[in-house]
Amino acid sequence: MMDAEQDRISNLSDDVLAHILSFLELRDAFKTMILSKRWEKVWTLTHSINLNNKSCVRRFDQRLSLDKEIRRRTTFINFINGVLFGDNMIFPVKAFTLSYYFGYADFIRYRHSPYLIKWIDAVSTNDLEKFDFSISIDCTFPALNMPPTLFQCQNLVTLSLESINRVLICFDILETVCLLSLKYLRLVKVRFEEENALKNLLSGCPVLEELYMEPGDTRFKSIPHFYFISPSLKILNWKREKGFRGYFVVEAPKLEHLHFVEHSMLGFSMSVSPSLVSVVMDIGSSFGHHGHISVKKLFQGISNAQKLEWSTHHTFMAKVELDNLPEFCNLTHLKIGSCQDLYFVSSIIQHSPHLKHLIFDKDHFISGPMTWMPPVPVPPCLITHLETVEIIAPEGQTSYEIELILYLLHMGKVLKKMVVTFSCMDLRRKLWESPKAGGCKIVFSDFPAGGTSR
Repeated sequence: MMDAEQDRISNLSDDVLAHILSFLELRDAFKTMILSKRWEKVWTLTHSINLNNKSCVRRFDQRLSLDKEIRRRTTFINFINGVLFGDNMIFPVKAFTLSYYFGYADFIRYRHSPYLIKWIDAVSTNDLEKFDFSISIDCTFPALNMPPTLFQCQNLVTLSLESINRVLICFDILETVCLLSLKYLRLVKVRFEEENALKNLLSGCPVLEELYMEPGDTRFKSIPHFYFISPSLKILNWKREKGFRGYFVVEAPKLEHLHFVEHSMLGFSMSVSPSLVSVVMDIGSSFGHHGHISVKKLFQGISNAQKLEWSTHHTFMAKVELDNLPEFCNLTHLKIGSCQDLYFVSSIIQHSPHLKHLIFDKDHFISGPMTWMPPVPVPPCLITHLETVEIIAPEGQTSYEIELILYLLHMGKVLKKMVVTFSCMDLRRKLWESPKAGGCKIVFSDFPAGGTSR
């Protein structure tokens, strides 16, 4: 049996100890230097800088004076300067994570923040593999332009830039981008100053696999097109509920997952991706109830999807275009949210021959001209593939919704289960009494003990 007082941790190699300390915030790792002479330099071997200056922020419960807050922030800045440029320098830096709150004390002491750009520039070398920077502010502050060196880190794998409460990070013209190893890119409330900035950024990321963008600045209105052109991209996630009147072009032949939320756009086109698995489209046009988006350009690139979630907000799709939807030959799961026209439901079911699971989410039909016209001929999926239908709806169904539900129940030759989550007794009675093509089980999910079925 080993001696209980034996220091087993200190007997580990420097590499192992440095790896353990890399999971700590840097200031906590720094404190280990006082343990013994053995530990004096271990923390400098972590090759990782993880910092958060929130502990420097004045809090009302602590009632710190402004002078004390300024001193604490100055100490924090001097500490980082020592780590990057002084005797306690960590080299090389492979992972840099900084969550920075720029408060009134910074404004009084520095007026601006050249030290932030100086830090970013210092760690932007070919040794850098992960860069995660977020900034928030509560006072007047000019936007930050990332230094060009950040976009030339050839071994960088993960890059995340985020503005917390307002747009503080912007991209000017990006002429030279050489992120040869970048696989994950996350941009939240980041502003592009001109149209080709994003295009040039992606062109310098030849192995990029995942892109997450959540822009948040009205200056996007000055950019007419957004180009997502990447030969390697597998996941594209765009989220913007209050957008700009622009066009989106996606050319990503290896795309597997698309999550696109944009409620104010003029158009969307996407090249065909043979490997497409799932698509979430929550879109709207820029012209209110008179909005129109080209159906052909909208659907031609997503027709290979296996799973599709679809919502449109005040967007008109012409009947003549819906009649010519592409075939969704791989589509097995379809979820419909907000929908302007029931004719779209009829059309997409008609063009999805292998559909197995169909979900109507709550508030799936919004106000507008609505009529239910049963598709002719009967969609092939109702005869051979459709197995489950789930209806999640608020109280009070209109006649055309009831007609749709009864149609699916009556024509679904292989329908096994219909799940209903509303409690309209009249509709329930109709469902119980309606003739069924097969042995479909109806489940009312809001009944006690898991629901009542037939």
